[in-house]
Amino acid sequence: MDWAKFYFDLTTTERQWSWAIIGIIYLLGTIFTRMAVFHRLVKETKRMDPHLYSEVRNLYLRNCTPGCIVFSVSFFLVIGTWVGWKSSSIEAGPLALSCLLLSLLFFVSIILHLTAYGEAVLTVLGQRMGVEREF
Repeated sequence: MDWAKFYFDLTTTERQWSWAIIGIIYLLGTIFTRMAVFHRLVKETKRMDPHLYSEVRNLYLRNCTPGCIVFSVSFFLVIGTWVGWKSSSIEAGPLALSCLLLSLLFFVSIILHLTAYGEAVLTVLGQRMGVEREF
């Protein structure tokens, strides 16, 4: 696996262009995490009624802006941290603080997305039942 070590070393030393690789890895990781978290909820909503799912999806897409903003901030911080890291050696303190902040932002974005989806489900179900809900 000399080629793997070569590309790993190339990516970690050439930070001016390798930010794109780190961004792609971060996006893929978040897509898989989002699928793991949302898959069951979306599947059950679709199973209940396709029209219900359509209404929930439309309302969720209108209300998920805060989660998208927090995710975007974490994404750009990952790239900024990658490009701006000046030290050739990894120092435990700043790296741990950066990882903690980025993880916190990532999980806050997931919570905001789950909240938006939950509010959408409750609103649509409340409308179908004739109950007015205010969030």
